[in-house]
Order: sequence, then structure tokens, then C-alpha cells
Amino acid sequence: MKPFQIFLVLLAVGSLAFLTMLYFPEDGIKINNNLTLRFASLEDFEKNDDDRIKDVEAFLDLYEITIDSTAILDSIQRAKQIYRMAMLRIQWPENDRTDIDRFFSSLEELKDTPTKKVRVMHFGDSQIEGDRITSFIRNDLQKEYGGYGPGLIPVVEGVPSAAIEQLNSDNWHRFTFFGKRDTNILHRRYAPLGSMGMFTYPLVDSLAIDSAVQKAWIEFSPSGIAKNRTRKYSNLTLYYGYSEEETLISTYTQDSLVRFDELVVGDGLNKLNWKFNSTPKKLRLEFESKKSPEFYAFSFEGKSGVIVDNIAMRGSSGTLFKKMNRQQMGAFIRSQNVTLFILQYGGNSVPYIKDVKQAVQYGNWFKAQLSYLKQLKPNAAIIVIGPSDMATKVAGKFMTYPYLEDVRDALKQASFESGAGFWDLYEVMGGRNSMISWVESDPPLAGSDYVHFNYGGTKRVSELFLKALWSDFSDFEKEEIKNDELESDTSKVE
Repeated sequence: MKPFQIFLVLLAVGSLAFLTMLYFPEDGIKINNNLTLRFASLEDFEKNDDDRIKDVEAFLDLYEITIDSTAILDSIQRAKQIYRMAMLRIQWPENDRTDIDRFFSSLEELKDTPTKKVRVMHFGDSQIEGDRITSFIRNDLQKEYGGYGPGLIPVVEGVPSAAIEQLNSDNWHRFTFFGKRDTNILHRRYAPLGSMGMFTYPLVDSLAIDSAVQKAWIEFSPSGIAKNRTRKYSNLTLYYGYSEEETLISTYTQDSLVRFDELVVGDGLNKLNWKFNSTPKKLRLEFESKKSPEFYAFSFEGKSGVIVDNIAMRGSSGTLFKKMNRQQMGAFIRSQNVTLFILQYGGNSVPYIKDVKQAVQYGNWFKAQLSYLKQLKPNAAIIVIGPSDMATKVAGKFMTYPYLEDVRDALKQASFESGAGFWDLYEVMGGRNSMISWVESDPPLAGSDYVHFNYGGTKRVSELFLKALWSDFSDFEKEEIKNDELESDTSKVE
């Protein structure tokens, strides 16, 4: 074959490949359940991993260097540092920090009001399970402003928490409003944690109640791996409702019976309180009833200070708040001095988003949840923590999910339109393909699923978020000093 003919053949093959790349379905062609035919796209050739962070620790150290440090001599390096510090900050719509300043004011008031409590509710998906991230936020706030205990705890755990050790008898049933729901539960009374527990299975109306008294128990002990202040509590509250039969509770501390209670029979959200002079080394609650009430949550608290709840909803995309029983949710939220909501969602939606339109739609759904929380607690600040980077295999190679950035953008837009702050975890950790670097770091900072942080990664993320939060507090302090000086000058003139 002549050289010119070879050239024509190569040109024809190249043209065919180019056209195939342009028009071949992005998701491939499914041959059967186990086989999908894929073809490289132009984007595959354009993507370059050279801009992926190589050394995660060196990258994270950028957040620790002062911008005016003499160590930054290179103008490009200085520009990178300025950009990084800007990306670290919590972003507020039109830079309006009114809500977060109100939160800081509520914290400062704790110093002068020894009996006051401030509640922070940290909702999220599996990324915060087991008190991850929340534990660091709680510890920082409680060390600075007082407070003890882990706050809200589910009656039946889905995943063991590092905040408190919990054991229960085998006859407890856990029902959730997120993830896989029990279709026999037709109501929506799952607030405030999105879950509830019962020690007798709820029967349909056509079935008679078992006349035999059923017994169950739950035990709590301070966790050996929890932060020091989290291990201690002096106040305990049990939230329950829809108690149709007489229900008795016997309370034991260190195996000694110290109290006997009968729960209120009736509908609605009720509560039972305990007060302790010191934290029980072992607290055991024994329940007796023909039919279990619905138990929604325990809350372990100090007498005053900051309460920070870890409310993990595995599999949730954060779009269920409005769907839960409004009367119940409203009753709980309004009864608490909640001054900050932290919502950490988006990761569970990313794998299912197939185009920009779906990402925008998800953002609109999420916006409705933010508006709802604002209605329940108008003066509370809301911070949305966007999804972290997540990687999936495409053509045998790990890379960021295709529409993750669109989901991030949609959540950011929803936050701004609702008056909420937005902390861009995806950008803070390094952006596109950064999760790969976090997994491959030595030691690793994320798990082999390329989605969840391990303990080391959780610690770094928590430190970065707290750095951003305290940066806002620094601005708040400066503004307070400025206002005090103005008031002082005004009084002198008068």
C-alpha cells in the first residue's frame, strides 16, 4: 500500500473515531445487566490530572499560613494563598452575616446567664454518622462557652455513636423516615431525628393488642472515646408520644433503683425529665407496657451552655424535613433555643444526577427545606455544608462524579436564596479529583469507597470548618468593638 493510501486509511479511521466520540452515548450502551459498551469521549482526552493536588498535607497547610507572612515571597504562591483563604470562608448571601452574628451573640450571652442553653442541630447524611465532625464542633463550642453531654441521641441506634455507649434489649424496633422505610408505618411522626423506637411492633387496627405486659430496657454509659465534656451530663430528657397504654419506667443508676415513673397517656409530643448530681457510670431504664409508646429521642445535656446534636440520616438527601409531621417538628424546634442549624447533605444525590436540570431540581427541593426551617425558627442561622468530592470509576479510572459540581452549585444557590450560609467542602478539600488524593494520602484521609472520610480526614475537615466559623466570629468581634467605640464617641459628644 502506498504512503498516501495509508494516510487516507488513518484519516478515515481517525475521523470515524472522532465522530464516534461526539455521538456515542455518554452513559454507554447497555448490552446486558453485567456488560455496558463505552467509548472514550473528548472530555477523557481533555481531562488532565496534573492539576490534582499531589500532597494533601502540604495543600492543607496553605490554610495555616498567614497571608502577610514573609515566608510567602512568590507572587503566584501568595495569590494561591489568598484564593485558598477566601475559599475556606463560609459564604453568605450578599455578604450579610446578620444571622451568624445573632448566633455568636447568643453564645456570648451564655457568659452572663448561668442557666441559659443554646442549641445547635447538626443534620447530615452518613458522612457524619457516629458523631463524626459534630464531636469536634461540639467540643470547641462547649470548651469556650460551657455545656456538657452529646445532646440528642436516637432511642435505637442505627450505627454506634462515639458520643455515648448504648445497649438495649433485643425487642426494640427502629423505624426511620429516611432510607428503607417500614411500609406498615403510615404516619410521619419521626421528628426531630427522623427516627423512632418502639419495644412492641405496631399492629394494624384489625389486630388485637396482646394483653401480656411487655418489658424492655436501655442502658447508657459514658463513652471512653468521646470528648471529655461529651461524657458528662446532669439533665436527661426523653421525648415520646402516642402512648395508648399505661407505660411504666424504672430508673437504675449503678444497678440501684432510684426512680419510678408512669408516662402520660395520649397524643402529641411529651417529655420526661431526669436530673442527676453527677453523671451515672451506668444508667438503666426498664420499660413495661402492653403496647409501646413511640419514643423519638433522648437528650443528654448539662444545666447550661451549648448543646450540639449529631443527627445522621444515612441515605438521606436532606429533603425530608417538610414531610415529617409538622406539628411534632414545630413543637420540638419552637421549644428549644436553637440558634444554629448545620445541614450537611448532597452526597447521596450525586450518583443519581444525570444532567444539570436534575441538579437544579434537587436544589429547588432543598431550598424548600431551608425555607421551612426558617419558618420554624426565623432568627436561627443556617449553614449548609456542601458535598465533599466523590470519585467513581469511569472507563476503569477514578474521577469526580460528572455532575457533582452542578449539585454543589444548586445547593449554594438554594442556600443564598434562603438566607443561609454555604461552606464549600468540595472546594476546600481541593476540588475536582481531590478525593482520590485524600484516599491515596499517607496516611489515608478517606476510605476506599472514595466517598467517606476516615477519622483522620474527619478531623481535618472539622478543623477547617471550625477555622471558617471562628473567622466569622473574629469579624463579629471586630464589628462589636467598632460599635462600642461609636457609642462611646456619641456619648462624649452628648
